[in-house]
Amino acid sequence: MIRKDYFLKVLQQLTQVIARALQLSHSGDAKAALELLDEQYQKQLQEQSEILAGRDVVALANQYDEGQLTLLADLLMAEGEILINAADVEAARARLSKARALFQHLNLVQQVYDFEREGKMQRIKTWLE
Repeated sequence: MIRKDYFLKVLQQLTQVIARALQLSHSGDAKAALELLDEQYQKQLQEQSEILAGRDVVALANQYDEGQLTLLADLLMAEGEILINAADVEAARARLSKARALFQHLNLVQQVYDFEREGKMQRIKTWLE
């Protein structure tokens, strides 16, 4: 129970950070938004986004637990959205594709239908088309 409570607290904090990063991005400060997310990659996963985005899903699944994979997918999705707004389409596509692959992996291993995750995958699909 403590582990689940801790994860929910971390997820709530991360959601607030992502919201702040997206606000910065929409106000035209993509650099500050990306720096804010970079801090979260380091804090939550002890790694840089470029390195994580370059790893395949199997390697990530072997390195991180399902909670951390959820955090990673959310970070990659937010980073992809910011990069779209900053007109860095190639980097955005890489991040969004990795986020979608992680969400799909989580669907398979958790075997639970998650409406929120499905909504995120739909948004990613729209951005990638």
